[in-house]
Amino acid sequence: MSKNDTSNRSSAETIIPLSVSIEPKGTNQNDGLQRRHQFGLTILISAVITLVAGGAWLLHYLSTNSLQPQPIAINPTTNQPKPAPAAVAPPDTQPPPAVDPEKLALDKQAAEQKLAEFLEAKNELDKIGAAEWGGKSYAAMLEIGGRADALLIKKSYKPAAAEYAEAAIIGRQLADRTDEALLRMLQEGRIALIDGDGAVAKSKFKVALMIDPANPLAQKGLKRSQTIEKVLQLIESGKQHEKNNSLSRARTEYQKALQLDPEADNARRALNRVHDLIKEQQFSQLMSAGLTAFHNNEHALARTRLLKAKSLKPGSREVSEALLQVNQAVRLARIDRLRAAAQKAEQSEDWQAALKSYLAVLEIDRNLQFAARGKERAAEQIRIAKRLDFYISQPQALESDKQLANAVLLLNEAKEAQPRGQKLTSRIKGLARLVALAQTPVIVTLESDNFTQIAVYKVGKLGRFSERELKLRPGTYTVVGARDGYQDVRQKIVVKAGQQALRITVKCRVKI
Repeated sequence: MSKNDTSNRSSAETIIPLSVSIEPKGTNQNDGLQRRHQFGLTILISAVITLVAGGAWLLHYLSTNSLQPQPIAINPTTNQPKPAPAAVAPPDTQPPPAVDPEKLALDKQAAEQKLAEFLEAKNELDKIGAAEWGGKSYAAMLEIGGRADALLIKKSYKPAAAEYAEAAIIGRQLADRTDEALLRMLQEGRIALIDGDGAVAKSKFKVALMIDPANPLAQKGLKRSQTIEKVLQLIESGKQHEKNNSLSRARTEYQKALQLDPEADNARRALNRVHDLIKEQQFSQLMSAGLTAFHNNEHALARTRLLKAKSLKPGSREVSEALLQVNQAVRLARIDRLRAAAQKAEQSEDWQAALKSYLAVLEIDRNLQFAARGKERAAEQIRIAKRLDFYISQPQALESDKQLANAVLLLNEAKEAQPRGQKLTSRIKGLARLVALAQTPVIVTLESDNFTQIAVYKVGKLGRFSERELKLRPGTYTVVGARDGYQDVRQKIVVKAGQQALRITVKCRVKI
C-alpha cells in the first residue's frame, strides 16, 4: 500500500487488519454489537450535520444572489453591460440509501480477515525473497493487493475482501513454487559464476539461502561469488602466458585460481591442459635427447632419457620403438663386449673366464652359435687341464697300471684338443715325461739262499734262487720269503722313476 493510500484511509477511518487467529464467538458478538451501535450513531450525527450545512449554504446563496428577469438584447453591437448569469439552483442533495450497519460491520470484518491473510502470505514470501524470483505472479499479487487497499478505503468491503482473497491465493501458489525457485536461483547463480559476474551470483545465491538457509550449493556458490572475479582475472592471465608459451607461469596462475576457488572447473581444465602441454614439451625434449645419445652410441644415457619419456607417456608407440632400438643396441654391444672378453681369455688360455663370458652371452641369446661352440670348447679345455694337472701334481698315481693307461689316453686326447696353446702344450709335455718315466722299468736284483721261496706282490711267485733280476716299473712292491722251519720275512721295495738299479737280499734266517 502506498503512503497516500494510507493517509487517505487514516483521515476517513482506521482499518486494522484482523489476525488470522479467531477469537471465541461470545467475545466477537459483544464487540460486533458495540461496533454496530457506534456505527449507527455516527451515521445519524453525520446526516444531521450534512442537512444543517446544506440549508445554511442555500440561505446564504439566496440572500446574496436574488432572482431577476434577464433583459432581451436589442442590438448586439451596442456596448451594454452584460447581464449577470442566472442563479443556478443547487442540486438536490439526497442522503445515500440506507445501509444495514450490522451487515456493513460484518463485511468490514470479513475484509479485514482477508487483509490479514494476504499480509501473512506476503510476509512469508518476502522472507524467502519472492520479490526476486516471483516475477509477474508476485507483481500481480501486489497489484491486486493495492486495488484491495483502495476498495477498503472506500469502504467497499466485499470487493476488497474478494481482491485480498485473490492476492492471498496467488501468494500461496508462489509459496508452493519455492523448490522450483530454489533450483532457478541456483542455476542463475551458476551461470553468473561462469560469466564472472560476482555481484549477480552473490544476489542469486543470497536469495537461494533465503529460501533454504542450509542449502550447501547456495552456501558454496555464495562463497565462490566473493572471489570469482579475481579467479577469472588469474585465468585470463594464465591464458596470456599460454599464448606466449610461458607454460610455467600459466601453470602458476591457474594454481592460484584454484587455491582461491577449488570449485572453478575452468581453472582446473586450464591447469590440466597446461600440465599436458608441459608434459608434451618434456616428452619431446627427452625423446630428442635420448635419440641423440643413441646415435652417439651412448646407450646407457639414451636408455635413461627414453625411460623418463616413457614415464610421461606409458602407451607411446614412438618411445616403445625407440627403446626397442636402444635395448637391441645395448644387447648387441654387450654381446660384442662379452665375445671380445671370451676371445681374449682364450688367447691367454684362461678358460674359466672364457666360459663365464660365453655363458653370459647365452643368457642374452641362447641361439648364438659362436657362444654355444665357445662354451663347449672352454669346458673341454678346462676338463683336460684339470686331468692333466691331476697326474702332474700326483705322479705316484701312474704307478697303477689302470691310471697309467688312463694317462696315456689323456695324452692322446690332449694332443688333439684345439686350440693348443702354450699352457696346454706344457701340460702335455709334463705328463708325457711322467708317463715315459712310469713306463720305464728299473732293474731290481733279488738275492736269496736257494732255500727260501720268494714271491713278489703284483709280480708273482719266483721260487728258490740265489739271485734273480727283475725289471719293475716305478711303484711300491712287497717281497715275501718263506721257508719250512723258519720265520717268514717281508720286505717293501719302493721303485722310483728314473732310479738306478736296486739290489735286495731276501732270506729266512730265524728258525722256529
